[in-house]
Amino acid sequence: MGPRKENHRFYEQGSQLPQAPPTQQASRFMTSRERSIQKAREGKPVEQRQQQQVLSFLGNLQSNFTSLVRLVEKRLTYDRTKEVAFERLYQEMDVLKQDQELNQLRPLYIDLILFHDRMENIYKDAIDSGKVSPELTELLKSLNGELMEILYRRGVEPIILTSYNFDPKYQEVVKTEPTYDREEDNLIVDIVRNGFKYKDVILRPTKVIIKKYQG
Repeated sequence: MGPRKENHRFYEQGSQLPQAPPTQQASRFMTSRERSIQKAREGKPVEQRQQQQVLSFLGNLQSNFTSLVRLVEKRLTYDRTKEVAFERLYQEMDVLKQDQELNQLRPLYIDLILFHDRMENIYKDAIDSGKVSPELTELLKSLNGELMEILYRRGVEPIILTSYNFDPKYQEVVKTEPTYDREEDNLIVDIVRNGFKYKDVILRPTKVIIKKYQG
């Protein structure tokens, strides 16, 4: 009687053992292939979140890079505009400086040019008359050459005649000679005085004699 009761209790207690969760119970009966499929399904949302995070990071990086490129382009455009503006300002300042320098030195340049004219005339008269010694003639030539060198160093130089056709920009008519040949109209016959310029500014035009057509 006693053992039977104990066995009966044992079976009753065994029937009251805690049951495993359904998933654990089901996993006990899964094959290895089913387990791998289930793990893949459980891991898929994690991979998707990681991919979304990477894509979001790349999108932000591209947006920042685009903003940086625009900023650099804007900066370069500003620098080029500023460089052009400064270059124009420097050019204008140079022109003003040259104009101011010329206005201050023009009387001196004109006096030196007139002194050159006198020395040249004396030299020519000495050559033509033959009354002046060769030593003095050579001295006048040397002094006149030194004077021209001084003018050259200051940016003053004679106007070179490149054509025998009269050009009012560089020449001034002091005398005319008649001609009946139409092709000789405004043709330069002789140079009375050489012209001089300071860089691109005319200090004194070349004094010339030209022919005028008489129709």
